[in-house]
Amino acid sequence: MMQALYFFFSILVFPGLLFIINISLLYTGIMRKLTARMQNRIGPPVWQPFLDVIKLFSKENINTENARPGFTFWPIVVLASTFVLALMIPVSGMAPLATSVDAIIIIYFFAFTSFSLFMAGLSSTNPFAVTGSIRGLVQIFAYEFPFVVAMLVPLFFVGTLSPAIVNAYQLQSGSWLFFNFPIAGVVFFICLLAKAEIPPFHVPDAHQEIVGGYHVEYTGTRYAFMEIARSVKIFVLISLGIALFFGGASNIFLFIAESLIMLFILTVISVVAARVRINQVLKLYWFLGFIVLIELIVRLLI
Repeated sequence: MMQALYFFFSILVFPGLLFIINISLLYTGIMRKLTARMQNRIGPPVWQPFLDVIKLFSKENINTENARPGFTFWPIVVLASTFVLALMIPVSGMAPLATSVDAIIIIYFFAFTSFSLFMAGLSSTNPFAVTGSIRGLVQIFAYEFPFVVAMLVPLFFVGTLSPAIVNAYQLQSGSWLFFNFPIAGVVFFICLLAKAEIPPFHVPDAHQEIVGGYHVEYTGTRYAFMEIARSVKIFVLISLGIALFFGGASNIFLFIAESLIMLFILTVISVVAARVRINQVLKLYWFLGFIVLIELIVRLLI
């Protein structure tokens, strides 16, 4: 009985969905505030994402004239799959599903959440949304290969497919696998930018060209689902980076310290880097993929 209660507590409260949603929205607010200060603006308060989501839940869901049935279905799938993914990644060394899944399932859910997001854009049939979705699907084919290979480097080194075990290995050894595999660590970090659609890789929702891209027609609850999923995905990617490369974390204080450092670096890059074109994204990530593949092969042979 106590084990069942603890399991449900870990899924729903800590380090489960309640904690993940709140800290993800908080990190989004911190990122927006840091961006503003770096641009010599005051910016919104750090709790602004919470207010935005609450307001969106009170707004009307508007259906466009030519919207397909997936216009409502896909945002729900995006949120649900992102939550499942979040429960698989160790946070401060804990996660309800971390020890029962391997990297193959995590890779699948990462790809599926992105795919669902862009399918939502295609379902609206808006030209801007369709353009953004097509860009997003192309970008998946660009970064997925180097992302997967970069993940496999520390996993193969430790001899496991579980990020939770890699997290524990770094804590026990007292070393960061980033310093053992710097190429894989850098490639993983660059892939993180594209997966989270952080500048300079925000090609699918380029406001300067396609007015927000795949989510341009969304309002109300559906848009709130997409915004929550996006914030959670950034947090999940940061958590995975800590577990695989950046020392792991054994308690919540260490985890928050490491994650805030990663968030700061992401913010700096998003401020100073100009957006790249989709053809440049393809060239860059396939080049990085082959570079990190060479490192993986060399490590396996050694």
